[in-house]
Amino acid sequence: MTDANFLREQLALIRELADRADPHIRKRLLALAEKYERRLAEQRGTRKVAADRP
Repeated sequence: MTDANFLREQLALIRELADRADPHIRKRLLALAEKYERRLAEQRGTRKVAADRP
């Protein structure tokens, strides 16, 4: 499993848990989800830049 796939699966799990959590825990889980989303975006950006190089 690639790192990106792992992050996507964890992100889905975190969002599912947040849907069922109390407001305090939901806030923390959604903050964690944002971190995972940023990591995914950084990976996409890195790969795109690397693909543009000769």
